[in-house]
Amino acid sequence: MRLTSQPKKFVFSLIMAAMLSFQSGCTVRIFDLQPENTIVAPEPTSMETPGTPMPVAYVTVTSGLQPLMTNTPPIQLGPTKITEAIPIELSELVMINGATGWGIAHVPGGMGQMIVRTQDGGFNWRNVTPPQLIAKYGSRSVTVTGYFLDTSNAWVIYHNEENWAPKNGVSIWHTTDGGNSWEEVALPLEGYSAQHFQKIQISFLNANIGWIFASLGGSQDREFIGLYTTHDGGKNWAVMVSSDSANLPSKGRKDGASFRNATEGWISGRNAPDEPGVFLWRTLDGGNTWTTQTLPPLTAEDIPQGYLNDRNTQCSLTPLKFVDFQFQYAWTKMYCQGGALTEPIGILYWTYDSGSTWRMYRLPKAEGNVVFYGIYQGWYSQEADSGAATPFEIKSTIDGGSTWNVAAQTAWDSKLQFITGAVGWGVVNYEGRLAMVKTVDGGNSWEQIYPSLLP
Repeated sequence: MRLTSQPKKFVFSLIMAAMLSFQSGCTVRIFDLQPENTIVAPEPTSMETPGTPMPVAYVTVTSGLQPLMTNTPPIQLGPTKITEAIPIELSELVMINGATGWGIAHVPGGMGQMIVRTQDGGFNWRNVTPPQLIAKYGSRSVTVTGYFLDTSNAWVIYHNEENWAPKNGVSIWHTTDGGNSWEEVALPLEGYSAQHFQKIQISFLNANIGWIFASLGGSQDREFIGLYTTHDGGKNWAVMVSSDSANLPSKGRKDGASFRNATEGWISGRNAPDEPGVFLWRTLDGGNTWTTQTLPPLTAEDIPQGYLNDRNTQCSLTPLKFVDFQFQYAWTKMYCQGGALTEPIGILYWTYDSGSTWRMYRLPKAEGNVVFYGIYQGWYSQEADSGAATPFEIKSTIDGGSTWNVAAQTAWDSKLQFITGAVGWGVVNYEGRLAMVKTVDGGNSWEQIYPSLLP
């Protein structure tokens, strides 16, 4: 679908409760997702289809939002049983198809996070968190990292970063039946040192081959990581890189790993000051040995020559994202600042031969969230120029990133995901408040979805 180049202005209302009342007849504060437009709505009087977008000029509270006005006290994840549908706030969202998806949500009225699953496109969700984790972390502030492969398979790690110590260990939980049951496996943490266990990333190529990446410690210019791989779906894990191994240099920051099969993979990050140009390491033997990879510089009239080799230039590279089932086409984003650069720049790198050669495009702005569906169609969520009608905008490309056009102007920043070239979802941030949106026309227009947690 070809996206228009004409900017459009889209608004929608985000309903949020200022507080949950124990008595009926409370009012609901309504925050329009355009700045400086806040009104107070009357008590609900009409019944409409759950998830219907709110008009801009006036507000009618729908049946899908009635859980905001409930006699049920604010709940904790563990001891309190949910007896009726209540609104939830999603921080992470992965839709597998048009109906089924996974999410990480904040516990309503609590401190923890929970794993949730939808089967109706994101309107209604069920809590599928492993019961043992509910009992252990129900009232604690924890970090939750998950990878959701398909409608059945998911892997999650619940982790208390602030109070973690090696003796606490790290467990990964795996489900093969959509969250109905979970199996716990402990990661091997013996035989090497770890100051912390942070920046956790989980990823799987299929139901068997996967890896876990984590930061284990370091200093200003060095970072030690742990890289764990599995070939049996997570029943057993092997330590490929640790803080005590010498197969990966400690210099520079590491931001994540990506594999295209069981043996070939990359670790990306940020260069150390005395090693300019080093942002990417590659393995061809499953992680036993690693070599540095050299990326070509983007050449343009307004970009100084040699900026990648300037020790005063800081560059960071995101993990590779493969977009085809044969794992040959992948993209990564580089952010560079300092040195001879007068302003930060963002560079989109594409490989069409599994990393042997690279094609480069300059992104519209240095900072922003990029996502692609296939090798041609992509979206870039970024801040709008000063003086624009809205503070953010979504740009789109249909040629792999060579050219970009404004698809939508928004009052919110967003992380987007597309399951086709037209259908996508996003978790958006409007002045610190999170909301969920959906598009069916390639990102030109968006409707708000009001997710509810079912009993």
